[in-house]
Amino acid sequence: MSENLSARWLKKAQSDVNEDPAFRNLGSVDTSMGLKVGRSAFLVDFEGFTCHGVRKIDAKEFRDADFLVEMSPDTWTRFVSGRRDGSGPTLAQLDTTEGIVKAENPRKKLDFLRYQVSLQAFLDAGARAG
Repeated sequence: MSENLSARWLKKAQSDVNEDPAFRNLGSVDTSMGLKVGRSAFLVDFEGFTCHGVRKIDAKEFRDADFLVEMSPDTWTRFVSGRRDGSGPTLAQLDTTEGIVKAENPRKKLDFLRYQVSLQAFLDAGARAG
């Protein structure tokens, strides 16, 4: 299975969580997550109970994100592989040890913490789909 971050990978995760009633049960998510792995950069928008959109962006468009999750390709590969087999840390745990979540101000960092369970479910859906 592929661990490369791509629009296809993210759109599959989007489709899976939007069709999953368990994702809706996690609660409303209203945030825009910037996701950067190596040179790959995406904006993932959540609105209400769904992942509303995924789009490839360039670095200057990160200003549209509430926060940025940034990993090296090696960290991303280990993260996805670990989440797929159930042994890897969550985003919140990884942020604690490696500081992967960046935000313009503390309130924006709180958006990540507020929605991290839903964001984790989204990325786990991508990891399962490969």
